[in-house]
Amino acid sequence: MLPASSPLFSQADLGGLRLRNRVVMAPMTRNRAHPDGSPSALMVRYYAQRAQAGLIVTEGTAPSRTGRGYLRMPGLYLDDHVGPWRRITDAVHAAGGRIFVQLMHVGRVAHSANLDGRPPVGPSDTRASGEILTARGRQPIEAP
Repeated sequence: MLPASSPLFSQADLGGLRLRNRVVMAPMTRNRAHPDGSPSALMVRYYAQRAQAGLIVTEGTAPSRTGRGYLRMPGLYLDDHVGPWRRITDAVHAAGGRIFVQLMHVGRVAHSANLDGRPPVGPSDTRASGEILTARGRQPIEAP
């Protein structure tokens, strides 16, 4: 166990943003958003419980409808997404934490079942190998 005097627990400045400590929670995909990409109440609780970290970097969050390749991946591209994300940031801030959203477009690692029937969008038409979880179970990743 680290002593309380460890530099890890000292405050830090991140580009003018004061962090209570140097612990950074890396993004971890949770797949707990509502089917439309709106953050859920479970996500509010999850992030608020971790507000003791100096900085939280959220799970990958789609910046557009075509960027949501994973099942129940959160988005931040509709007005309906903003309120739930605000509840998350307010809960983290109320507990003294800091939080950044990680914007992530999944590109070719996607399936149309997770994109409301639309084909994946990627930088080329090369299909990624592997499978992806959909509401219908595991499916082969589709070509963009």
